[in-house]
Amino acid sequence: MNWLFWCLLILIGIELIIQYCIMRAAYPVLFAPLTDRFQLAGTLSNLPEEDSGIRIQSVSFPSIDGLTLRGLVALPRQTPPRGVILFCHPFKLSGQIGLYQCRGLLDAGFAVFTFDFRNHGKSDQDPQYNSVHWLSEHELNDIRAAIRHLRQHPELKQLPLGMLGMCRGAGAALAVAAQKSEIQYVACEGAFINEELFLDHAIRWGERFLPRLFIQLVPTWEVTRAFRIMIWFSQRRQGCRFVNLKPLLHSLKNRQLLFFVGENDQSVVPRMTDLIIRRIQHSKTTPCQLPEAVHNAGRFAQQKLYDQRLIEFFSQMADSHDQTAGSAADKELVSESELVSHQ
Repeated sequence: MNWLFWCLLILIGIELIIQYCIMRAAYPVLFAPLTDRFQLAGTLSNLPEEDSGIRIQSVSFPSIDGLTLRGLVALPRQTPPRGVILFCHPFKLSGQIGLYQCRGLLDAGFAVFTFDFRNHGKSDQDPQYNSVHWLSEHELNDIRAAIRHLRQHPELKQLPLGMLGMCRGAGAALAVAAQKSEIQYVACEGAFINEELFLDHAIRWGERFLPRLFIQLVPTWEVTRAFRIMIWFSQRRQGCRFVNLKPLLHSLKNRQLLFFVGENDQSVVPRMTDLIIRRIQHSKTTPCQLPEAVHNAGRFAQQKLYDQRLIEFFSQMADSHDQTAGSAADKELVSESELVSHQ
């Protein structure tokens, strides 16, 4: 048995060395920012705060841990809103870009509720949280606070609620929808799973310095394990708990989901969306390919297609809500008529 002990010890030692080497090589990828190939904030340069078609209200509300989050409610001027879309912005930007991303929906009669995550825009800074592009529990809690505030808004609380998220905001929208049955419609652009995105970037990073054959010899599960260890150790330093989206995806099997996929996206490659869709295994999940679109530039590259698909998608939500409300009203009328007939 002595030889078995030494063999086991050697194997453990080899595994530790492999993990150490992977982490030393891949650690720069962990906090490296996603490649900025398109400055989405520039799309706001020609967007007025208000015009003849929409009216905008500034809002503020508390997070569950006492911070003040700030945002905007945009409503159509001419007609009552058909539904409300909660917009979840990407890392390093602000909720104001939701006015650009959702302009087609506003013109189609939907209301838009957009806000700044903590440490972004006009919302409070959390001194304990060093936010990065990896999805954390703080983004989920901020969305829950926004939904709670939205359900108290006099013009929005009775409307059907859908969500539109981009990049990290897309993952946050999917995670919250998986836990809230009231959210049946979610549209995403640039959605990703933390560890899958890290794996993709780590491989591409490694291929810049090492032969492709050597990279292929490293088992995928070794890199994934290294990522999980690095994430686990970095949580205290970052002041958060990172969210693994993968086990939550199966809870989305009864949702209506729309995924925008930028065909030229090199930050969150199209394969990331395929991985999410396969994990959900749901026929109501619809991908929409956006030719020539890079990261976070879907509407900029394909505005007509982007707006058309969003309007069609969320119109299903509005129509379904109207049908449900109509059925409930019919049942109420029947009950009243039965009550009258018995008197």
